Amino acid sequence: MAVRTVKGSSYIARRQYWGLAFVLPTVIFFAIFFLFPILSGIYYSFTDFTLLKPPVFVGLQNYQDLLKDRLFLKSISVTLGFVAGTTIPAWILSLAAAVLFFQKFKGREILKVFFFAPVLPSLIVVAIVWKILLHPSGVLTTVLRPLTGAGEINWLDNPALSPISMIIITNWTIIPFYMLIWLAGLTGIPTDLREAALVDGANRLQSFLRVELPLLRPTAVFIAAISTINAFQGFTLQYAISPGKGGPIDVNTTMSLLVWKYGFQFYRMGDASAVSMVLFAMIMIVIAVQLWLTRQNQY
Repeated sequence: MAVRTVKGSSYIARRQYWGLAFVLPTVIFFAIFFLFPILSGIYYSFTDFTLLKPPVFVGLQNYQDLLKDRLFLKSISVTLGFVAGTTIPAWILSLAAAVLFFQKFKGREILKVFFFAPVLPSLIVVAIVWKILLHPSGVLTTVLRPLTGAGEINWLDNPALSPISMIIITNWTIIPFYMLIWLAGLTGIPTDLREAALVDGANRLQSFLRVELPLLRPTAVFIAAISTINAFQGFTLQYAISPGKGGPIDVNTTMSLLVWKYGFQFYRMGDASAVSMVLFAMIMIVIAVQLWLTRQNQY
């Protein structure tokens, strides 16, 4: 019996060894490209660092300066507006699209492919295409001319229209992706539950609200989390097509774009790191609140 125990222990030890050996490359990759940058950012946020001289520890000075920084305070409101415009509408519209495509009708798969097409190209390609479409006398202005009567519309140079344009473009690219996730959730709901609701006298809307929607809660939590994180990290469109990379008059300067500006335009790496830490904290708080509300609704 003792020999068997030793052999069994040796077998378990070998399994653990090889398990660690296979996992180790992923752990190293995570440590180098995720954990190390986060720890470095935390450290640099407490330093005066300009890339031209070694970092000097200054404590909370960078965070105190941010409280008096007009551009930083404005970037918070810009970010929150962008988050609100690219999350709640995206949730509703993507769910509506998923419900539509869940129904059986002729040509559904072809339409689904066309609807999903905006997700396929990279966001920088999308930005270039939309920059052409949003030319003051471009295609979009021409299409809307019968309604507006305007020969030119400054979609990107207008402080009111430019943030709305960013939100519309973002929603155009992300709604099909979230639609696919909702669709997977709808597919996972047993057909028997829908049929039982219909037999009990519920119509299609009542069946969706009372049966399907509650069962989609895990899908909703997942979509809410990833869409919120992506929205807070809004950068590519604002960098690629907004005038002056964040203009006009900084109405498109999100916190992510401000990190780039402070770090690589003004060489204020300490301030850039502090902004990134504030952004990270905001994301964590919003996600924690979402998860807490979801757990509260379960009881």
